[in-house]
Amino acid sequence: MVTAEIATALPALALVLVAAVWTVVFASAQLRCADAAREAARAAARGETAAVVRQVAAETAPDGADISVDRTGGRVVVEVSAAIAMPGPVGDSVPAPTAQGRAVALTEIG
Repeated sequence: MVTAEIATALPALALVLVAAVWTVVFASAQLRCADAAREAARAAARGETAAVVRQVAAETAPDGADISVDRTGGRVVVEVSAAIAMPGPVGDSVPAPTAQGRAVALTEIG
């Protein structure tokens, strides 16, 4: 009888495991987006060129991330976002949520 109960519960356990792993992957991507935005905003505030700012963000951001840099007035706003697909065979059939990071820095004078 125990074997039948384990066989019944095994798919649910596998589903919970996949969901837990995906949650950790998504949280990691969210942190990477925030870190990439922060580092890029610092570089832009120091007066680096747009190419350097994008390179700094791309080095930290997840693969395929969208990077937006907006310099208005005396501040720089950097937004980084990336769609994070669920791992496994159901990843293509489930809509991928977007991890986002945003940072604002004041332009340094001098």
